[in-house]
Amino acid sequence: MRKRSRITITLDNQLLKKIDHLMVKHRINNRSQMIEKLLNQSLRPEISTAVVLAGGSENKGKMLLKKISDQYLFAIMMQHLKEFGIDKIIISTTPEIKPILEERFGTGEEFGLQLTYVGERQPLGTAGALRNVDYLIGTKPFLVIHGDVLTDLNLHDFFEFHLREGVEVTIGVKPRMGEKKYGQVFLQGNKIVKFLEVSTNEGISIINTGLYVINPSLLKRIPPNTKVFLETDIFPKLAAEGKLGAFIFQGVWFDISNRQSLMEAIMRWR
Repeated sequence: MRKRSRITITLDNQLLKKIDHLMVKHRINNRSQMIEKLLNQSLRPEISTAVVLAGGSENKGKMLLKKISDQYLFAIMMQHLKEFGIDKIIISTTPEIKPILEERFGTGEEFGLQLTYVGERQPLGTAGALRNVDYLIGTKPFLVIHGDVLTDLNLHDFFEFHLREGVEVTIGVKPRMGEKKYGQVFLQGNKIVKFLEVSTNEGISIINTGLYVINPSLLKRIPPNTKVFLETDIFPKLAAEGKLGAFIFQGVWFDISNRQSLMEAIMRWR
């Protein structure tokens, strides 16, 4: 639990009326909670762009069209990103999936978001896909999320951690019983000192969850129009240089790329 301190402040009566109005709107019981919410919103990290990796096989791209509790997975993902200040989403996908997503979700206007779809002419890998959309990203750190991930991760905490640690990339990691299909990381403090694409151990592992905060400067390390992977070509090098951070979280996280995980996610989400 975070330590809290009591303070006394004096506010204009008109401002208090606005705060009281917001309390009713947000169903918050007292002024202190409402003021704290407003401060958190105004002081949140300025990370407003996300890249969704929905490439790979056609089936993997179609994960975004799966439904959980009568909502598309991607709609749930968009609502989660928007809640934490993301308003621009770049979807890196295949030429086959791109028109399907555009037809279902459009420009994102109905969600209060800006959606941009980029289809790869040829498979570029997870790093090559980012290099392919670098002209859309801008100069600030951005979020990357795999399209087949469902999570309730507190992104504000994730962003703040990345900015505070001063690394090139921060990976969201999670303790999990050893599953060889997930990348495994080895930690020293908050730094990843070794990154393996596939786990080789049994028992409890610290795994890569497919959520990253990345500095735009990293994109210069990725050759254009080349098939390059974050997991095999980029992350191990960053770990060796001490430029790869680890944000450990215990919240809800599912890889719904297979039927068993999808069914588990549906039940848990309900």
